[in-house]
Amino acid sequence: MDLESLNPKVFKMWELQRNEGPDFFQPSTKEDIEEIEHLVETRIPEDYREFLLKYSAIGGSINVGAYFFPCNFKKKSVIMGDHSLVPWAKLTISAIRAYCNPHPAFEGVKPRISRELLPLTRDNSSTLLIDLRPESIGNVLYLPYVRKQVFGKHANYGWENVGYVAPSFTDFIRELGTEDEIKARYPDRKVA
Repeated sequence: MDLESLNPKVFKMWELQRNEGPDFFQPSTKEDIEEIEHLVETRIPEDYREFLLKYSAIGGSINVGAYFFPCNFKKKSVIMGDHSLVPWAKLTISAIRAYCNPHPAFEGVKPRISRELLPLTRDNSSTLLIDLRPESIGNVLYLPYVRKQVFGKHANYGWENVGYVAPSFTDFIRELGTEDEIKARYPDRKVA
């Protein structure tokens, strides 16, 4: 993956984050990836693996602004923005443990996100997801609000709350843009 040629604005956001030091950027290791795969009990998509090893993380920068993406929910299609985007592997490990395992403060609430999904982050109680189901593996999805409920067991919290973003991690990165760019590409959609 060549991030600079794939999406120059995302590459610029990555450079800015990388230069902020270890509180904002850490490399992802092969051991970290093995831990992710152990926790989700399957191999992660190759493009996401390659991104982690080569670039590790990408967060939204207000100065660059390329953290918006199209998102199709069951009942509506919108434009979403998320500053967290893709954290380094250790933060994703933390998200998996928090969302897919029992939470000590929420008795009986597990999993808060389906075990068929890889939550990338737990910032702001929203998360980008990588689909791990065999028929749709690698799709990038978005859950705008992680509830304190068991995923799929309540009428208001399950697959209908998950939006489709892109067919692959590479396509997700390619499509990221500023609010104005995404509005121009999808003029019929509103920013959520």
